[in-house]
Amino acid sequence: MKTFEELTDLERSILLIWGKELNFSTTTHRQIEKINKRIDAILPEIIHKDKKRINKTLINSGFIVKHPTGRSKTYQLSPYGLRCCNIVKRENDI
Repeated sequence: MKTFEELTDLERSILLIWGKELNFSTTTHRQIEKINKRIDAILPEIIHKDKKRINKTLINSGFIVKHPTGRSKTYQLSPYGLRCCNIVKRENDI
């Protein structure tokens, strides 16, 4: 498990993409495939293996949590993940 300070720049970028895709909300949830399509559109140089590893790291570290639905697995931001997304967002605005 990683803390926010231990995240690499690439992991922070992907966390920010998660935040943008989920409208910086803890109640919105999406399938991971839709997030991966957005990551491919914004950061096409990332290979599938790295994308999968980074998503797994973010989920295991508690930034993103599973939101069980009837049909498929969806994911949402945790309150901690939302706070970290806002920090990254403010850092990129400067």
